Amino acid sequence: MSETRTLPLAEALPGMLLAAPVLDAGGNVLLPAALAITESHLESLRRRGIATLTISAPAEPVDIARKREELRARVMHIFRHTVDDPGSQALLHAVLAFRQEQLK
Repeated sequence: MSETRTLPLAEALPGMLLAAPVLDAGGNVLLPAALAITESHLESLRRRGIATLTISAPAEPVDIARKREELRARVMHIFRHTVDDPGSQALLHAVLAFRQEQLK
């Protein structure tokens, strides 16, 4: 299980992973858990008056490598019938790149 900590919004940095969803005063989800926050997310949260975030500790390199391989296997399974189609290759690579970026 990953370690979490709550920190003031002013100390949050782009690239940190949310351990819990960010909710507004009405209980609506502003940002989902497991999202890598960006500078625009932080700016939006400042405007909305959000004071703290619950952040996940960085994953170990071994865990990241395992998750990347699981992700790659899953995407390859989805594209298993079209792997030789040149038109599908571009989409396959775009999906892989997008999903791997989400792991950062």
